[in-house]
Amino acid sequence: MYLAKVGLLRLMRDLPGEKLTTLGVKKEVVDEGKEVAAKDALMVERILQEKAVKVEKIADKKLFQIFSAIPELHETDAEVLTLAKERDGIAIMDDKVARETAKIYGIEYGGTALILALLIRHGMITKETAKSALNDMISLGWRCSAEEYSHIVKMIDET
Repeated sequence: MYLAKVGLLRLMRDLPGEKLTTLGVKKEVVDEGKEVAAKDALMVERILQEKAVKVEKIADKKLFQIFSAIPELHETDAEVLTLAKERDGIAIMDDKVARETAKIYGIEYGGTALILALLIRHGMITKETAKSALNDMISLGWRCSAEEYSHIVKMIDET
């Protein structure tokens, strides 16, 4: 969502590798976002329509139920974790509970900062653009602690 808000989501088209999301994420970000006239919802919808990011159903309902039983884990994060585990992929999530759950279940994970690093590595944005996007995302409401911010800036510098 925040990559859309800062104009970088369009770059997902050219980022190598298969990129998947879940029906729940699509519903939350696109369908519900359009109901409240969120501009980024239209950008996300376009990326999904172009199949730059594909919407997939989860298959392992039992695992989804296990994740859904975790009190503070959002349903969409439970779906993302299930899909990542099914596909042996990387779950992209910024939520602390979701990341802790991924760690416990041996699911590789990253967040919006990982996407920024990948965009830099593939020559799609500069380090300066990534830092500017990070600051813009924070101005728009993306939350991270001072410690996380420092870690992200260091990661960008070392990419």
